[in-house]
Amino acid sequence: MCVGTSTSFDWTLPWTLHLGAALYAINLAVGLSAQVLHASFGAFHHWLYAVVFAAAVAATVFAFHPALLLTFASLAAMPKTKPRTTKHSALAAVGALGYVGAYLLPALDSTI
Repeated sequence: MCVGTSTSFDWTLPWTLHLGAALYAINLAVGLSAQVLHASFGAFHHWLYAVVFAAAVAATVFAFHPALLLTFASLAAMPKTKPRTTKHSALAAVGALGYVGAYLLPALDSTI
């Protein structure tokens, strides 16, 4: 063992939280613009959803905060809703609250 090194490895990767939140915001903007402009971004929006879901999984695993479970659950339930409905929009907003909570609420202290 080298001098000055630690045997423990920090598995948290906070950049995954930032990446997930940014991709979620982009997908939210695409969905909102499709609804407001009555446009169809179907294939792109669905491809982006897959990328957003993967980023949310990474954020939940590597930058864990309990609020991210709300985002994960919302994204998992999203395919059960129809586009351009109140449920679809509300679920997207609830998912965004998970990222907001991860940034604003203190994480649970596991050292208790």
